[in-house]
Amino acid sequence: MNKLGLLFFLLILMSCEDKKSSKEGTVANTSLEIGEQLFKVKCQQCHMANQDFAAPALAGVNSRWKDRELLYDFVRNSQEVIQRNDYAAKLFETWKQAPMLPYPELTNTEIQAIFDYCNEVSSNHKKTENE
Repeated sequence: MNKLGLLFFLLILMSCEDKKSSKEGTVANTSLEIGEQLFKVKCQQCHMANQDFAAPALAGVNSRWKDRELLYDFVRNSQEVIQRNDYAAKLFETWKQAPMLPYPELTNTEIQAIFDYCNEVSSNHKKTENE
């Protein structure tokens, strides 16, 4: 299913949901659902949401990069960003020069949805640990 088809399907599901849910809550849930789907398809083979694995945890990744646009560029083509950014080059060295697959088709919104999903998973994990 292509991205447009997935979005259309999710919009149909949203219209069938209980009308009591707020519009903002539904949009946030949809974004998290899209983030979860993209994470599972594109990221999960190397990354975990809340702990390092074969690559760094994605929860909190926005706070580790000074420039969000550069982070998005890194997701789309890490090798190109490594050539021009010291932080990206250091990250590449830290992770034993394991190249990240490029995802040029992802939009900023989709990339951020992945990060938001990972942040949510991490937050829920921390709550469960504290209970």
